Amino acid sequence: MSTDDAWADLNAALEDYAPPCSGLHLFVADSRTDDQRDECSVICGRCPIRDLCHHYAVASRVDAGYWAGIDRASRGRGRPRTSTTDAGAVSTAPITQKEETP
Repeated sequence: MSTDDAWADLNAALEDYAPPCSGLHLFVADSRTDDQRDECSVICGRCPIRDLCHHYAVASRVDAGYWAGIDRASRGRGRPRTSTTDAGAVSTAPITQKEETP
């Protein structure tokens, strides 16, 4: 899937749904503690558009923020994080504009 296609799908979903991560600094912070990553995971684990976020994060190769169950900040990049209550869930953190990075 191309970045543009993934963005179009995510953006269309965001027109009808405001994800619980929207506006939360925790998802765009430069770094997060383990507890904060767990908090992000719980929030993302309940999001109905997490798969669309995951597809966009992969297609656009985001390298910052908390996306698709992964803290993509340089220290935590590539480490999947799920909470004990949402084990196995793919969690994500959507953005509201293509140019922004969570």
